[in-house]
Amino acid sequence: MNINATITFFLLLAVLLSVPSPGRATDAGSETAALELIHALGCKGCHMIKQNGSALAADLTMIGSRMTVEQIYQTLTAPEASRKEFMPSYNSVPEQDLRTISNYLYQLR
Repeated sequence: MNINATITFFLLLAVLLSVPSPGRATDAGSETAALELIHALGCKGCHMIKQNGSALAADLTMIGSRMTVEQIYQTLTAPEASRKEFMPSYNSVPEQDLRTISNYLYQLR
């Protein structure tokens, strides 16, 4: 493993170990963890969040006013069920990480 891959691995491991338990309200720590996961998964390559990202897909800035936390979670794990044909499925991402992202996005209202 080269040095960049090693550093990336340990940074991602630190993020994953710092993720709070699912279902908790979004606080500063879980918001940071969610934003780090969103960045690592490349979500802003298609989506805009708070005027940061791309306009290829839906702006997620106010997603919590349009969807429940469970609907957001379902869209991440089974986008085809919610008619999001071009959205990749993140069902291989640990559930706790997806819950952290879902809880954060739900707070965006």
